[in-house]
Amino acid sequence: MTHASCKHWLWLFFLLTPVHSNVGQQDPSAVTKSHESILQEFLVQFDKVSARGFVKTLRPGDTGVGYTLETLLEIPENNSPRGDFQGMEIKAYRDSETEFDDQDKMNLFLKEPEWLDGLTTAERIQQYGYKDPNARQAWYLSVTSRKNEANLQLVVTEQGDVLELHRNDVAIAQWSLEALENRLQEKHAHSVFIGAESRGQGADEEFWYKTVTWCQEPSAKRLFELAASGDIIVELRMHLRPDGSARNHGTAFRIRKHKLQTLFREQKTVRPVSDDKK
Repeated sequence: MTHASCKHWLWLFFLLTPVHSNVGQQDPSAVTKSHESILQEFLVQFDKVSARGFVKTLRPGDTGVGYTLETLLEIPENNSPRGDFQGMEIKAYRDSETEFDDQDKMNLFLKEPEWLDGLTTAERIQQYGYKDPNARQAWYLSVTSRKNEANLQLVVTEQGDVLELHRNDVAIAQWSLEALENRLQEKHAHSVFIGAESRGQGADEEFWYKTVTWCQEPSAKRLFELAASGDIIVELRMHLRPDGSARNHGTAFRIRKHKLQTLFREQKTVRPVSDDKK
């Protein structure tokens, strides 16, 4: 055999020989330890913020409680599909918010559906939308399991594996259970919910960040159950530009605040802070 032939057969040998590797294989306990490690790192930073007591809001309004906390934690505002702190999502709320009405909602994630109507986005806005106060053709609507004024409605199929968006009782879009499970795991594989005592109003509001509840293992099946009960809200947010092109801000999934933690299989309170420091 010539030297060239030898090299040829060696090359084929390496191509055809299976390579055994542990790359990409993770022990589930290692993932849990990783989550716990990230949580501990977060708690070190949280304790420093909590030790400051009341801090003045850095933004007036509903979003001030979350924006102020993330700024103090030196987490920049972002639209990342992943969580805020090394993949862990952070949600802050005023601890006086113990009784919620239907208007109290919290963002979960953005997820475009699979459209079934055969229309482009611009055609969809033109056909389904309305003229907004800016004289634009727009389609900004909140949709739940109850029909809204535009006859839009969320429907979970009998098989329980697809969430459909209906218009006039006809499915025009859908999300599979698998797609929403993947999105939940991407955004909320583990999350912390921070309760803050608040006082004052508007630009003078102050927060004292006190409690931390750590949640893991979100479930799309639970999300479907919440969608069926009307506790999941899908928000359509798009309009036409002057040149006729479409501007889509992303289809948002939101949840009623008092139902948020029911998405998770595991919950643990890790920071109740005593009230002896006022």
